[in-house]
Amino acid sequence: MQVNTIFITSTGRTGTDFFTTLFNDYVGNAWSLHEPRPAFRRRSHQLISRRPTLFEKYYFRVPRLRRHRQHDEAWYVETNYHLATAIGFLREAFPQTTVIHVIRDGRDVVTSWLNKYRYITNDHLLPGHLGDSQAMEAWDSWNPLQKLAWYWKSINLLAEQSKPDMWLRFEDIFAGDRQAVFQVLERFEGLEYDPGQVQQLLEKKVNRTRTPFFPPYEQWPSFWKKQFEEIAGDAMKKFGYTE
Repeated sequence: MQVNTIFITSTGRTGTDFFTTLFNDYVGNAWSLHEPRPAFRRRSHQLISRRPTLFEKYYFRVPRLRRHRQHDEAWYVETNYHLATAIGFLREAFPQTTVIHVIRDGRDVVTSWLNKYRYITNDHLLPGHLGDSQAMEAWDSWNPLQKLAWYWKSINLLAEQSKPDMWLRFEDIFAGDRQAVFQVLERFEGLEYDPGQVQQLLEKKVNRTRTPFFPPYEQWPSFWKKQFEEIAGDAMKKFGYTE
């Protein structure tokens, strides 16, 4: 069964839920899911260092095709940050797919993940998945901020190596003139949407009622900033975050 697919990956904490809303509610001939089962949360990391099995391809592909058969829309869009380490696998499971990777300033990603207790009460990607011996040696002495700096660096470098079809900056989606969203929509011929309604969605304010536990980068003490820079500084420069 031929299906038009778009997979949107990231480090997490990059607003990919926005695209789920966009394609479900503002594009007439598309539907979208956020991290549907099987989401490949752990398996995607295993696929960094080995080839996928035929079973894994079917296990990933078949449930998505079954769900799509229940929809009249021509396009299926999945937002799933777990798949950033498995872009090659995505292309094997869905050879005609388009992969979009969203990157966000690492300082903001680290702050956001710390407020979700990542690497505090739960781990995620580990140096062993990448064979990163230097990080493996330092891991037990690193605090959660340092682990997340490594995570941000590693995910985006892996994604770059896999050459996603489109690379988006979070800041171009949710700041400034926000025209990056229209660049995504215009890339795919035949998508049905009203630009005015999409613009209204972009301008919709999000009310934040919860005060975060972990402060923004501007309020970090200097030694936290140094710890982040030592691990992720080169990658930040590589991806254009120099301020």
